[in-house]
Amino acid sequence: MNLCFFNFKGMCMRLPATWILVATLWGLFAPVASADELSAEKRTDIEQLLVLTGALTLGQQMAHSMTEQMSQAIKAARPDIPQSLIDALPHEIDAVIAANLDSFKDATIPLYHRYYSGPEIKELLRFYASDLGKKTIAVMPQMMQESLAVGRAWGESLAPQIQARLRARFQKAGVSI
Repeated sequence: MNLCFFNFKGMCMRLPATWILVATLWGLFAPVASADELSAEKRTDIEQLLVLTGALTLGQQMAHSMTEQMSQAIKAARPDIPQSLIDALPHEIDAVIAANLDSFKDATIPLYHRYYSGPEIKELLRFYASDLGKKTIAVMPQMMQESLAVGRAWGESLAPQIQARLRARFQKAGVSI
């Protein structure tokens, strides 16, 4: 499943379902921990956490992936566009991301504030500064990518069973699919 998120002269750029899944899972598994006002100290701690964990580079990582998808879509839809313009996409997209990184940070800080208390943010800072925390940060992107691939394969392996059960259920109700 992909959702259209960008339209370039009639071309629909798609957001992969894996990105949607990650965002959804993040929201489901993060407990609500804070309804208090965001103090300057807590804001500073959250900013440190975002830097320490590399969360602010997420936008840049997504931009690289988005750039590749855009390049392929543009080439497929408009083979007449010179390669030099396609090659300029990463620079242009990176420039927009860099110019707007503060707005991403400002939008992210309230999320951490909502889901984590001040003491929990401090604990996270201690953890991610530890050797295990650093390892977690280092392996997480690859581990997430592999986990998504495992989940995708698992889901695909269940598709025949799901289809059979649904077909039987619909057939029992007199509906042909």
